Amino acid sequence: MGLKVESEAVLEHIKLESFDTSLSIYRLIYPGQIKLMQQSMERVGQLQPVITRRIGDRYQLIDGFKRFFACEQSGLPDLLGKVLDVNESLGKAMILAYNRDSHSLVDYEEGLIVFSLKKEHQMNQKQISELTGYSQAWVCRRISLVERLEELVQTQLRMGKISAAHARAIIKLPRGNQGEITQSIIAHRISSRDSAWLIDRYLCSEKKEEREYLLSHPLEAIEKATKDQEIYDSRLCKHGNLLLKTAELLYLQQNIFFSQYSHIKTESLSEMEQVILHPKLKRVGQKASAIASVIDKKMQER
Repeated sequence: MGLKVESEAVLEHIKLESFDTSLSIYRLIYPGQIKLMQQSMERVGQLQPVITRRIGDRYQLIDGFKRFFACEQSGLPDLLGKVLDVNESLGKAMILAYNRDSHSLVDYEEGLIVFSLKKEHQMNQKQISELTGYSQAWVCRRISLVERLEELVQTQLRMGKISAAHARAIIKLPRGNQGEITQSIIAHRISSRDSAWLIDRYLCSEKKEEREYLLSHPLEAIEKATKDQEIYDSRLCKHGNLLLKTAELLYLQQNIFFSQYSHIKTESLSEMEQVILHPKLKRVGQKASAIASVIDKKMQER
């Protein structure tokens, strides 16, 4: 299939206004990624053509969304594109194909494409498997990922408020319970690793009061659990284990600090409170820079 499609490809310089970017709904593309691509294109130009399919006088983009949006922001007039003669379902499958080797799609993006083939193109799992080249088990897992996530969670994922790793943890919860814990994760800036622990603890909690505590004070719960648990790795020597424990506790406190300092209430601190806190916060920043410098130096010495 791939060789046949490639033989029918035509290279064209395509005006930006002629692109159809409707398939971008199946990709998670954030401003920071576009900025990096923009800088790269301004420095070295367009290294690879984007992939499109012709729809009347329009070109539906299949691969190269970051290049398109970067080009748009830079005010460039056109992009070099490879135009393929394929239908929409094959075009969607080709998003998977073009990103397969680089692993640049997260499982949620793959799920969106596969779910679209099921819902919009009325394809069963066997047909999707044959079209994409993935196993039926793989197809089933990706469809399940999308179907089991509440729309609110998917919206936050598309907006970049949570990551795909967060979503993989949240999916353990039944629909109806996902929204409130997602909001707590976002509000407290909880990492994906700590979110996995929080959700496991939430699922194990039998009392309503404990679940409410986990939602309203997640960082306290995580900190307490980390301090109480034994941090030890049998592969490490005594000094190695001391470093491990210190690093884990420092990482936890760093997450807590990020959450507290970025909280909206920080903006409402009085002038007197800011005067008291400023030197301490400055000291934290200086120490963080010193720690980063020591780590970089030690890594380079290895």
